[in-house]
Amino acid sequence: MKESHCFRILIVSVFLFSLVKAPAQNDIPIDPNYTWNGEISLAVDPLHTNHLVAAWMKLTGFVTVSIVVSYSDDDGASWSDPVVMPHFSGSYTSADPTLTFSSDGRFYLGYIDFNNITYNAGSVYVSASTDGGATWSAPVMAIDISVSADKPIDRPWLAVDNSGGSYHGSVYLVTKSIKEATAAHHIWMVKSTNNGNTWSTPVLLDSDLSVGATSNAMGVPCVTSAGILFVNYLSYDPTQSYYVRDVFVNSSDGGQTFSASVIADLPAASAIPPSDSLYQYSMHIAANPVLPDNLVHVFTDRRFGDWDILCNYSLDGGNTWSDPFRINDDPVNNGVGQDMCWGGFSNNGIYSVIWRDRRNGTIDPASDYRIYGSFSLNGGVTFNSNFALSTTPGGLSRPVSGNDFLGTVLSDSLVFSVWADKRTGLNQEYFNRYALPASSGSKDMFGQSSTRQLIAWQTSINCLQLNQIFISGKSGFKIEIFDLTGIMVFSDSNHIFLCPEFLPDGMYIIELKVAGRIYHQRILISN
Repeated sequence: MKESHCFRILIVSVFLFSLVKAPAQNDIPIDPNYTWNGEISLAVDPLHTNHLVAAWMKLTGFVTVSIVVSYSDDDGASWSDPVVMPHFSGSYTSADPTLTFSSDGRFYLGYIDFNNITYNAGSVYVSASTDGGATWSAPVMAIDISVSADKPIDRPWLAVDNSGGSYHGSVYLVTKSIKEATAAHHIWMVKSTNNGNTWSTPVLLDSDLSVGATSNAMGVPCVTSAGILFVNYLSYDPTQSYYVRDVFVNSSDGGQTFSASVIADLPAASAIPPSDSLYQYSMHIAANPVLPDNLVHVFTDRRFGDWDILCNYSLDGGNTWSDPFRINDDPVNNGVGQDMCWGGFSNNGIYSVIWRDRRNGTIDPASDYRIYGSFSLNGGVTFNSNFALSTTPGGLSRPVSGNDFLGTVLSDSLVFSVWADKRTGLNQEYFNRYALPASSGSKDMFGQSSTRQLIAWQTSINCLQLNQIFISGKSGFKIEIFDLTGIMVFSDSNHIFLCPEFLPDGMYIIELKVAGRIYHQRILISN
């Protein structure tokens, strides 16, 4: 090794799992009642990950739908009585709740309040809670229906910059045109730099790569740990050879300027479902809080025959993307469809995606469904076998168009999800959680008879002085190291040496097999 070569090995996130599944709990009705409920969003407190907040649409009058909010302090086992958010006119109804959080524990709630008969009045409003969802500030108008002829107040997704950088705390709201508006439709953004108290002038996001002929597109935002805003949407332009494109715009200056790029060119028949299909086209983009350049993109697609859940990922900040691959692991082209995907990262970099799945029902798109999911330990490069998150099947909320929202968030050890179905005849909201393979703790990775612990230095030191980073243990164990593309770069049954000459800079997954169990640890090597 080179005597002058200095390096650091920094453990940015540690998670040790034995691959033993915890038993599923029964689906929990969040607010069992005798009225229609639908379209639910979910957020988790980053400071107290057993604290969850859910918001959804609830029929509160003869024809009036309101947004209601409930919270849980016990990982979703029980829920508070719902708080009803206000309307801004006696003729208005509400829709499309969206929840997110800031790193200080502040929750933000966005929703539409509008005239759903004439579509000539309405706005997206944002409220904040500093007490975990128990009370909410007076909602503030973020964007009005009159700002443009395409009436951009639909699907008001929120994202917050929690990077600690120059634009830390900025709240971004991305909306789309309502489907009833005259084309052309667009994607818009407003932002707040003062905790949602005031909002900027709306910015058109699809000026470079337009939404085009897409009539029901949406823009999904996320912010990386480096403070870069990404917004994903579909572009449908029949003048191009690949006229359906999955694209994104990104901004590194707090939403002042944007650049556009293509994630993937998609076959038209694969990417655009029939109008009013029971299968809902969906997509989601998420940023890894551990790796600033790691993005995971999931979407509904039928290139393999049925509607499936596909993924592609980027390890270089969106400059390049992997080829899309199938996540759902039921037989290919078996006549059963999956749709409505939604994903996210835990604070320690575990990614999970959930979706609506009919594999236990019939081939009919209107079949009862369950919520399925999968998780990835390496930034979306590979996924674990699918798990069933819900325990009881339920039907679509309506005979057409389904239910447009699912919600999923993660703690470091649990995947949480909310959804609506009509298993009881009336559409109700349900919650369940999936325990990621049980944590073994980080005190002793090798068991009581190990001869040495994993050693990690967080200061720059000389390789010669350090000699080597050494892991050793009792006989019969095996250590393998994988890079983020899933390629095994090292295997040993007795010891391991980690130095820059051996492993280039980057993130790796250490897999330890010992005593019939499998453990994983994520490390970042940086010179």
